[in-house]
Amino acid sequence: MQSRVRRIGGWGFEGERYPPSAPLLEWLERRVGPSGPPLAAGPAQPPELPPRPLPQLASEVSVDPLDRLAHCRGQGLVDVIRLRSGLIPALPDGVCRPADAGAVTAILDECRRAGVRVIPWGGGTSVTGGVNVVPDPAPVLVLDLERMAGLERLDPVSGLATFGPGTTGPAVERALAEHGLTLGHFPQSWELSTVGGWIATRSAGQESLGYGRIEDMVAGLELAAPAGRLRLPARPASAAGPDLRQLVLGSEGRLGVITSATLRVRARPKLTVVEAALMPGLDAGLAAVRELVVSGVPLTLLRLSDALETQMAMAIGLAASTAGALVRRYLALRGLGDDACLLLYGSSGERSSVRDILLCGRSAAREHRGVTLGARPGRHWLRDRFRHPYLRESLLDLGWATDTLETAAPWSEIAATREQVGAAIAGALAGEGGRVAVMCHVSHPYRDGASLYFTFFFRCAADPEATIGRWAAIKRAASQALVDAGATLSHHHGIGQWHAPWFEAEAGRLGRLVLATVAAELDPDGTLNPHVLLDPGDRLEV
Repeated sequence: MQSRVRRIGGWGFEGERYPPSAPLLEWLERRVGPSGPPLAAGPAQPPELPPRPLPQLASEVSVDPLDRLAHCRGQGLVDVIRLRSGLIPALPDGVCRPADAGAVTAILDECRRAGVRVIPWGGGTSVTGGVNVVPDPAPVLVLDLERMAGLERLDPVSGLATFGPGTTGPAVERALAEHGLTLGHFPQSWELSTVGGWIATRSAGQESLGYGRIEDMVAGLELAAPAGRLRLPARPASAAGPDLRQLVLGSEGRLGVITSATLRVRARPKLTVVEAALMPGLDAGLAAVRELVVSGVPLTLLRLSDALETQMAMAIGLAASTAGALVRRYLALRGLGDDACLLLYGSSGERSSVRDILLCGRSAAREHRGVTLGARPGRHWLRDRFRHPYLRESLLDLGWATDTLETAAPWSEIAATREQVGAAIAGALAGEGGRVAVMCHVSHPYRDGASLYFTFFFRCAADPEATIGRWAAIKRAASQALVDAGATLSHHHGIGQWHAPWFEAEAGRLGRLVLATVAAELDPDGTLNPHVLLDPGDRLEV
């Protein structure tokens, strides 16, 4: 299989695009205003930042300028703007690709003694500054785990599969498919992100309702830290003290480098179907989603878009997938106008069980005055779900910026949290006369609540630093609104550098101190990724 080339200065692979439709551009002009100056497509050439000396390590170190450039930042909007415009404050001094856990341990030991900072790197898809190199008096080494990839062991009787941390989503599913198995973990970054990255950021896949989050899938793991190696064998359950696996989950490379993970896998489904319905409003849609979850209907996916996101979905292709103008006239006759909200519900398994489960989804939608649209919109969504991030680069080419953030809240606070955070985002640029369009969908539902995923759009400024400043103003306003609402700073993107200033407000002073104490034991010299998770800073570092 011919490998695709990762793009520098943009999402995904070279040659892949997701151009905006004409209706989407019209929608943006109405909601945000005329586009700003287009951002140069890039990627920028590496800045003149010669590498500082590094010690002799157990694996070869690359100091190639393009390799260093490709490993200097993640995939947040700010990262892409900096890479495309050449405004890069720091590069790693080298990139190392160890082949096994022994090499990782040796590298960490040598870097600790030499005072070198180490940033673990999986797929590099962080959108929270989690892998970003910042100016540091110490040399910085990126530890790319791409060579530590693949299926290492399989226990089909127990349903356990052990993978190297650098295994990407497609590689996981290809390896398991040969044995009739699946992991079922499909984050939007699935094509690029890795097993180690999923665990380090406490990831959730789009079908988490049926398959669970990554913490539900982790049975055992191994961690290499400067202080030694932590081995947590796969066990179905244990009451022998707190679960240390849960401590590693979400640690973002601050506590150590994940060198192996044993995951719970299951039989590969014969069929996956996603259907759609249009609900008369958000309240009706929320009621249907909550009832489906609380009643235990075994759907794998539930996703409810608010009215604005539904309008955008229509603009990027849903109208075509539902027979266009004829269907819109029918929906209008049914009383579904501008407040209509798109509901997606999906099931995986044997054909007969999928049919019966989807029938429950249809019934719930109709009980709340929704209009079912069948499986065609769902096929459209499944086809494009990993291509949607490419839209960001296409919009930057035209002078619009877009980004996302997510949270989670109890059912009783979902509506208020959406209003409070949405208002903070929409009003963040009012002082400079800028308009921000913000939309939201509810997904990853639980018996007690759900995730809220916000997408927002604003105009680019003539100066890329000014565009970054606009983003930072929105991010600060949204983060403070999340804290004020009592919602989590992140449901599945993690803390990274950009949420760290608000982390103590969520975890509490003592909670942060507990994690800092653990980090000091495992990494006493602050070798590993010291600017994420626990570094409060006094500003938003971008």
